[in-house]
Amino acid sequence: MLRAMVLASAICAICLAVPAGGVLQETSAQTKPLVLPKVAIYPWSFSENEGGTNARGVERSQALLTKLFTDRAGMDIVSASVNSAAWQRVSGDAWRDLIEDPKDQPAVPDSKKLLEFGKLAGADFVCAGRLRWNVKSKWVGLGPKIRVTAYVDVKIVDVKKSEEVLNVVDFDSNTGAAEKWWQSAGSLLLTWGFTLFSGGPKTPHMERSAIKAIGGATDPFFTANRAKITAP
Repeated sequence: MLRAMVLASAICAICLAVPAGGVLQETSAQTKPLVLPKVAIYPWSFSENEGGTNARGVERSQALLTKLFTDRAGMDIVSASVNSAAWQRVSGDAWRDLIEDPKDQPAVPDSKKLLEFGKLAGADFVCAGRLRWNVKSKWVGLGPKIRVTAYVDVKIVDVKKSEEVLNVVDFDSNTGAAEKWWQSAGSLLLTWGFTLFSGGPKTPHMERSAIKAIGGATDPFFTANRAKITAP
């Protein structure tokens, strides 16, 4: 009898906690929707000295930039359509990302224009840059011997603070700093799927050099700001 009374009391308590219709009421304060800081990875341009620009290398470069900002910095990426529309509004021209001749490749825009662009795109940060591949190949024995160097210029602007937080020029993928980053980021790159390079004779070299250059050039920003970046 006593057991039955205890069970009945428990059932009544549950009934009081759950209103009619079965909707549970929150017992704590209302949870706010998660809002991530936004980054516009734009504008970027790519060129190669041997004519044409390796599509696979460009694809890997853009994928790495996305992973760095989403996974290391916890940011949301501004869409390509918003970037394009905002840039045309600011500059009056469409941005070309693939350049046939490195001599025609434009410099990274100045920080004031990037700040204006970032505000229009609704971004908290803007990451703009350019990557230039220098490919040297010669025939040795039964096949080509290829050496590829990637050079990166990159700027990162904090739109909320209206300041330039990173400005790197001519970062070389063959430097000690790039190699050090490559070695330290090995497990992270493996997780992201950036260790298996494929394609023609020079494509794997272009992918690897681009990843080393971009990773090494941007690492000071992520190392210094990873714990400081917060949602607006």
